Amino acid sequence: MIPHRFLAALGDYAAHVRLFSRNARLYLAGAFCFGFGFGTFWVLLNLYFRALGLTDTQIGRVLSFQSLGTVLDAVPAGIIASRFRLKWLLIAATLVSASAYTLLVTVRAFPLLLVTAAAAGGGFIIHGVLAAPFFMRNSTPAERLHLFGLNQAVEILASVVGVAGGGWLAGFLGNRLHSDVLGLRITLLAAVGLLLLAVIPYAFIHSPPPDRGEARRFRLRGYPNPRLLGKLALPAFMVGCGAGLVIPFLNLYFRDRFALDPPAIGRVFAVAQGITALGFILGPVMARRMGLVRAVVTTELLSIPFFLTLAFTYRLEVAVFAFWMRGALMNMNQPISRNFAMEVVGAEQQPIANSVLEMSWNLSWMISAQVGGWLIDRHGFALPMLVTVVLYFSASNLYFRFFRHYEQRPEPVTANPA
Repeated sequence: MIPHRFLAALGDYAAHVRLFSRNARLYLAGAFCFGFGFGTFWVLLNLYFRALGLTDTQIGRVLSFQSLGTVLDAVPAGIIASRFRLKWLLIAATLVSASAYTLLVTVRAFPLLLVTAAAAGGGFIIHGVLAAPFFMRNSTPAERLHLFGLNQAVEILASVVGVAGGGWLAGFLGNRLHSDVLGLRITLLAAVGLLLLAVIPYAFIHSPPPDRGEARRFRLRGYPNPRLLGKLALPAFMVGCGAGLVIPFLNLYFRDRFALDPPAIGRVFAVAQGITALGFILGPVMARRMGLVRAVVTTELLSIPFFLTLAFTYRLEVAVFAFWMRGALMNMNQPISRNFAMEVVGAEQQPIANSVLEMSWNLSWMISAQVGGWLIDRHGFALPMLVTVVLYFSASNLYFRFFRHYEQRPEPVTANPA
């Protein structure tokens, strides 16, 4: 029999979901399409570059330029979010991303790969920066944390299909065409088409023009509490440094250490995405019991032993399990920490705060991805994983020290929003 407590928790979660506005539901539909396409790129793009003959150092450089695009566009994206209708910005971000990724898998010259990677990162960050302000404008405190978590879960669940289907299709086409490069390229172009489907639900969002007074007040120089912004950004920067050293290369980790082919890697990553999506859904439940800050710190620290396991194991089944658990725990805190950041800053400053957080993450990722490729080329995967563990542990301790006095718990469901 299903435990009564589980049914009660499920009913409570469903009650929060029923509070979602029409705009929020349309955004989630677009996020599903967006995640469908990006999930395929996340797993297969590095394998495509490797099939083209690029070294890990070159792949790291491409990833760094992708992050450079996100860094350069993060703050401008926050500024335009206060001046234009979010609906049209979401559509524009989707079209820019799709165009850039099309070029990324069709050009061969390395300098052009760097330029298109930067453009792809720019389109992606616009979409990412818009999410949090959009949720704050289209939700109430009662269901907001669940909306943040479910958005991440929807994107991840969509990517599960993209990862599993993309890995299978790349292997199938590679065998039929006798070319791994062609198989991967066709699959990635199909993923672009899936990403473009996000335009359809975004087009039906009702997005009023922004308040002119809010737009005039939106200035980085006028941020009322730069110290608070720095406290939010520093742990994010450190986690991004650690993640960039290793996360972009985990598909190559399974290929090089365990000789897995693209379909097998796709299956491993598909299950990882599914478990991560479950973590996003359970995150609000955990935050309601522990509080937002403690939930972020606890999940981050619990992921560290699994990262250490990845660094030293040479048993495939152990590595796969550690990979699944690390991803679920580390990603569980993302919607919680972002919701917390949006709550502790003023409403007028939510776009710029979200922009700075995105910029902090991607600036660190841009730097560390380049370093990570170089370290892996020369020392293998263990050393960068150990450095990542140190950075994660330090970031967790800083986050707790900075925000333990800000602790708050999500609001219970009391009534439907007006």
